[in-house]
Amino acid sequence: MRGKTSIHEAINYALYEDDDLPDITTRPTYLRAVSDRPNRRALDEGASDFAVALEIVASDGSADRSFRIERCWEVDVSTRRAKESKLTITEAGRRIDWIDEHSPVALQDFVRSILPPRISPFFFFDGERIQQFAEDSEQEREMIDAVEDILHINVYKRLRDDLKKHVVDHLEATIKKPESDDFHQLQEDAERIDSDLVHKRDRLADLQREIEELQTRRKRAEAELLRIASPHASKRDELLLDRDRIDRELEQEKEAVRRGFEALPLLLAGDLRLQLTQTLQEEARTLSSPDQLEGLRSKLATIENQVFDEPAPPPPPEHALSQSTREVYRKLYWGAANRIFELDSAVSAQIRLHDIGDAERHRIIERLFAVEHRVTALRESLDQRERLTNELRDIETKLQSTSDDPHVGKLIEEKQHIDEQLGKRDSEINAIRAEIQRLEADAAERQRQIAKRQREREATSEAKRVIRLAQESRYVLDAFIRKLAPEKLRILRDRFEEMYRRLAKDEDPVRAIDIDPATWQIILKDDQGRPLERRVFSAGMKEMYALSLLWALSRASGRELPIVIDTPVARLDTTNRRALFEKYLPSAGHQVVVLSTDTEVDKDWAKRLEPHVSRQYRLDYDSSTESTVIRPGYFF
Repeated sequence: MRGKTSIHEAINYALYEDDDLPDITTRPTYLRAVSDRPNRRALDEGASDFAVALEIVASDGSADRSFRIERCWEVDVSTRRAKESKLTITEAGRRIDWIDEHSPVALQDFVRSILPPRISPFFFFDGERIQQFAEDSEQEREMIDAVEDILHINVYKRLRDDLKKHVVDHLEATIKKPESDDFHQLQEDAERIDSDLVHKRDRLADLQREIEELQTRRKRAEAELLRIASPHASKRDELLLDRDRIDRELEQEKEAVRRGFEALPLLLAGDLRLQLTQTLQEEARTLSSPDQLEGLRSKLATIENQVFDEPAPPPPPEHALSQSTREVYRKLYWGAANRIFELDSAVSAQIRLHDIGDAERHRIIERLFAVEHRVTALRESLDQRERLTNELRDIETKLQSTSDDPHVGKLIEEKQHIDEQLGKRDSEINAIRAEIQRLEADAAERQRQIAKRQREREATSEAKRVIRLAQESRYVLDAFIRKLAPEKLRILRDRFEEMYRRLAKDEDPVRAIDIDPATWQIILKDDQGRPLERRVFSAGMKEMYALSLLWALSRASGRELPIVIDTPVARLDTTNRRALFEKYLPSAGHQVVVLSTDTEVDKDWAKRLEPHVSRQYRLDYDSSTESTVIRPGYFF
């Protein structure tokens, strides 16, 4: 059988072009992909264009409107390559006149409004690839990004941003500054300051909103890192730097320990070291050095001269001593001095225990005291070395636990980039707040200067009034988005759980379902409340998970969109196939198109599905025209 995949692709190529299509990134890539799809026989016969068309019935709740979307490509006959495409949209056979038909962008935006390209894979999907929603982390990230589209949250975000771009910014650019006529210069200054404050506060609100969105992206990246790697993966570079630092500090502590062991011989002396210290200190207090003795003798000789030879003032003549008498007293003086001050060098030599000078004795005593401090330092160095060794061991363990998944590096880079962006915005917020404080002080000063003449200027022009209303609307939209998300989250969780319970087998380990409100990530838990890793699910469990998710998204979106499934049961066992046919397909959507083979939907299942089937068609390949012919009916 041929043609199933062509129908699936034709739907996408009718609706979208360029990077709105899966796996297309550039315009040349798009044109090459389109050029590979025309009928070769038609090209051989000289066809210079080809087209695909899709009819859509859209309802606004009160009436149905039928649109025909047709996309045509011109072909360069010589190169057999598509050149350009043309999009045409008609309603009831007439071109729609409320969109500029000469504006391809406007026409494409209208198609996107009907079915945003980011959510189309959840309504038009290949059954053989559907399991990627459960096992492919990249596919899951794209799904999370598209959830906000499906649940209309991005509509309000775009409205908020468009109010800023197309109303506030546009009108502010057209407003002319009032000329200085009847107003005092101080009044003009006050208005300028007030305007600056409004801009600063608006920018501050924008920055705070950007920070919230960056923090949400950061949390998603961290959650993905925790899922596929260890909790230390995001800090790998920091851990490597810490390891190098600890290595250097360990070398320093090893050198300190080596120096500490130089004092070990003195430490081992124990009480002998203390006794030596005390003896040296005692000698320093009681013994005199040769220099000290010589100085003492000089002083005694000066006393001898002033008493016996040159007394001042001289004694009366009647008390003067004869020469012989002075010599007798002189000998008595020196004898007493020798006894009292132990001036005899022989006696001093017997008293001194160590043949060292005062300076050397002082250095020895200092060295002995320093040994006491070395004990404490050595103990601290040993403790520090043990602490660093344990810390190094812990870092090595964390480094070994980090994942070598190549996607980890991208996540880490993304997280680092987000952190940089958050840092820049934090810095800008601090600068703006400081500027706001300065402007508020200037405004207060102007108020004091102009007293009663100054009051807060009201917006007098229609443009300023619209700007303020637009800003207030943006603030209301922000509040609405914050309230809308939890409600949409509850609906999505309830719908997912409803369908998953229908499709799951009895032995399925999933007992509870949760959705992270920050990242929109679905978490499956067992009967112990532990998260389950979807990558280890069987093929059938993955497909049941993915189908439940797609069904929940379509229900939570509020959009009545058709479901197109190509090859839905190729890899399912009998139990899962029965769940798909009996519980999913009959309620998958208001219109469900199943592109199957005769082995997937055999005679027995075709009969069971007949009550739920409106039309049946068979695709037959005609080798004479090298094309597929569509005929009513099924294989049986």
